[in-house]
Amino acid sequence: MKIREIITESLSHNDAEKIISEFLIFVKKFLELDELPAINLIKDSDYSIKYSSFGGYSPTDKSINVMISNRHIQDTLRSTAHELVHYKQDINNELTDDSGNDGSQQENEANATAAVIMRKWGKLHPEYFALEPII
Repeated sequence: MKIREIITESLSHNDAEKIISEFLIFVKKFLELDELPAINLIKDSDYSIKYSSFGGYSPTDKSINVMISNRHIQDTLRSTAHELVHYKQDINNELTDDSGNDGSQQENEANATAAVIMRKWGKLHPEYFALEPII
């Protein structure tokens, strides 16, 4: 078998951005947000190495960073959902200095709520599980 026969086409950044835009509408409604924060889609894999994370929320400028390269779209969406929960916590004045710590109430809520969002999204879009990682 030749390599070209076993390689499948990866999801492009443009295609991923379309799915993420659709997902943002879904999450905005689910979390009952009036507006969304600025969301920066990071395409440089060095971001994750530098921050030991695939994403983050900045209460200072109310923005979200999500690394999208070399990840499955569903994983990218889960990170986005998690950070959007932190955004909602922030606008509800629920964040504290230790909110990002493992085991904190806010971190546990972000993990649990992101999981619920992804189960509901996955039921609406099971076809996304079959996609190859974003390149």
